[in-house]
Amino acid sequence: MSISRRLFLRGTSGALGLLAASSTFPRWFGQAEAATLGGYAGYRAAVCVFLLGGNDGNNVLVPLTSGPHGLYRDVRPNIGFDTGELLAINPVGQAAASYGLHPALTKLRTHFEADRAALVCNVGPMVVPLRKADYTGGTAARPDNLFSHSDQQDAWASAIANPSTVTLPLPLIGKATGWGGRTADKLHGLNPGEYPEVTSFGGKPLFAAGADRQPMMVSSSGVLAFRETGDANFNALQEGALAQVVALDNGVTLEASYGGVFTTAQTFATARAEAREAAWSALPVATRNSLDALFVPPAGVTNWTLHTQLYQVLRDLIAGAMPTAGGGLGVRRQVYSVGLGGFDTHANQRQTQDELLAELDFALDAFHQAVTLLETETAFGASPPQATLFTMSDFGRTLLENSERGTDHGWGNHSIVLGKRVQGRRLYGTFPSLDLTGGGASNPDTTDSKGRWIPSLTVDQYSFSIASWLGLSTAAERDYVFPNLAGYVAAAVAGGFPASARAYKVAFMLPDP
Repeated sequence: MSISRRLFLRGTSGALGLLAASSTFPRWFGQAEAATLGGYAGYRAAVCVFLLGGNDGNNVLVPLTSGPHGLYRDVRPNIGFDTGELLAINPVGQAAASYGLHPALTKLRTHFEADRAALVCNVGPMVVPLRKADYTGGTAARPDNLFSHSDQQDAWASAIANPSTVTLPLPLIGKATGWGGRTADKLHGLNPGEYPEVTSFGGKPLFAAGADRQPMMVSSSGVLAFRETGDANFNALQEGALAQVVALDNGVTLEASYGGVFTTAQTFATARAEAREAAWSALPVATRNSLDALFVPPAGVTNWTLHTQLYQVLRDLIAGAMPTAGGGLGVRRQVYSVGLGGFDTHANQRQTQDELLAELDFALDAFHQAVTLLETETAFGASPPQATLFTMSDFGRTLLENSERGTDHGWGNHSIVLGKRVQGRRLYGTFPSLDLTGGGASNPDTTDSKGRWIPSLTVDQYSFSIASWLGLSTAAERDYVFPNLAGYVAAAVAGGFPASARAYKVAFMLPDP
């Protein structure tokens, strides 16, 4: 192989979206797990919406009662909302209109009030449950590099907040994996063939990577192919070099490795394209038109991207859920990842977050309505597809606004879960006290005077709740995907923490009948 070709491949190997971002070639054909399909016999998908930069949950969910709301406005004179601006909600077990949602979340409020959406309060990466004295005294392990974007994104995506404290199962040692990918490792046996269980259109790539099962990495537009350029000669060179490499097979060499990866990539890309087209064509024209219409943004909006990603997820979901007799893939379980950036709001937060949450609200609603519409389609048989949307973000932000009318990096945050199988109209976890008087010294929920919340629930519990809904059922599966969770629960029991901290799951998913 000539140096010029080697350099060419080095520069273009990442162009085919199927390849995961890792330092080793993906193991596409991992060991199939002996999974059994408990619960729902039809298709289920979990869709992770990663809000990159650290979404300010303190303006997503706000108390409306006079005392807590007064504390909120005292430290947010510029970026806070008055009670009349917020969208009142009526959570089960709470006084009527005791909380309000951000004004941009009008569609989410409708879903919440209709029992389809829930808020998971003050959730974040944890090694063991902490009280304030544990945090300030340094007597218990903390997540690695708290308040760091990249590290806390990794902690959410991997559900391993401090790897040095966790004994990993043997297959995970030395590998960078996420809980979405590890879930795929365990649920692979539920799906026919070798088609990847995880497809990522955005978000945090680590989330999608498993030890055995590797994700399909796709551009946010849904394209799975080499990126075309304006130079026809370069495009021809790119295609020609790929064809040469795919044809090579001369032992364990760089060429053979590339050939195997690209051949597999082409196989799955072709299968995906064919299934997407066939499954879409199997739907009535009126249904296709209605689905398309749901994802048309409001007039004048030209810079939104999240709805485009979720539309592509929908197209993949239809292909995955459609039986093979209808041209689909006939799979049972899939995981998707999308991303929306811009949430690092150190300055001018009101305008920035208002716009981003309006985009989020539209996209979540469009996707949910689309999946609901598919329930009436006979092409899927007696068990129509189900999907659950859930948000993750780097971290929450400080309750105290800064001098630039923004907020700084925090810890615990409020997350959104939406879907027909969500036990909605509820707040899960413990909403923190907003009392920062006297520097917050007497407030057990904050690490400091700025209002950085010590999480009441861990990412592991939040994520395991979704993975269990997909099909994780045994303790061995749980400990593989969430290797820190059993230790967290044991520490919560030994330390006398509240019942929510002692539970493996958060009860926001409805049990199967």
